[in-house]
Amino acid sequence: MASLGRTRRAQNGFVRSFAALLVVSTLLLLARNWDPLRSLATTGTELLVPVQRVLADAGITVNQFTQAIAEIQRLRADNANLREEVDRLTLENVKLREAAFAAQQAAKLGEVAKTLPFDTVRATVIARDPSNILATVVLGVGTNEGVKAGHVVVSDQGLVGRITEAGANYSKVLLVTDPASTLSALVEGSRATGIVRGQYGDALIMEWILQTEKVRPGDVVVTAGLGLGEELRSLYPKGLVIGKVVQLQNAEAAAYQRAIIAPAVDLRRLENVLVVRTTP
Repeated sequence: MASLGRTRRAQNGFVRSFAALLVVSTLLLLARNWDPLRSLATTGTELLVPVQRVLADAGITVNQFTQAIAEIQRLRADNANLREEVDRLTLENVKLREAAFAAQQAAKLGEVAKTLPFDTVRATVIARDPSNILATVVLGVGTNEGVKAGHVVVSDQGLVGRITEAGANYSKVLLVTDPASTLSALVEGSRATGIVRGQYGDALIMEWILQTEKVRPGDVVVTAGLGLGEELRSLYPKGLVIGKVVQLQNAEAAAYQRAIIAPAVDLRRLENVLVVRTTP
């Protein structure tokens, strides 16, 4: 019974609310042309217009902000892609330049090899003393390629040195600038002969030049192809460019003079060479 009573009260409340809404709606419909009510509606609309404009502007601003964020993200992605492309092209450009340099070096060494009446093998410098105290470099060829101690090493510019040690896949070169390096030489033009020795630094000394020989700065010095007894049993091929005379000095013996020679090869930047497989 209690439940039935509550149900009836709820139904009665719903009917009363519906009836009230119906009456209000009917009154508003009938009074819509009533001037006071129309004035009130106009005033309410005028009050709501600024609010609507603010809300509309806020919607536009939020939309523009969202679009700006999306555009920034797109630009960042495009920028990252461009950087990756630039890095890729830079690496390709470096590879192409290195390949072109290697081809140029190979062509120059090939021309040098044609002028030598000996068998040659190309080699790459794989190690050097960074302090330049030890005048040696290591090549990436060895006995597997027929290289052995005593073989001469040249570049496209001139004489580099001689192999002093050879393993299966490497060989050590004593550069002409090492104090232990000694070879017979002659000056082109005057044909003056002497002994070229290495010294610490980047220069060479040519000793035992007769005072009567007309040697001048700028003269080219080449290997003479002569032996020096027990001191140098293995001959350098004749005619390899050693360097140029830069200065003349008086020797301790009055009958002789000596010359300071700049090596023809920039040994600090040596990268590719030819090993001349002569027979010691």
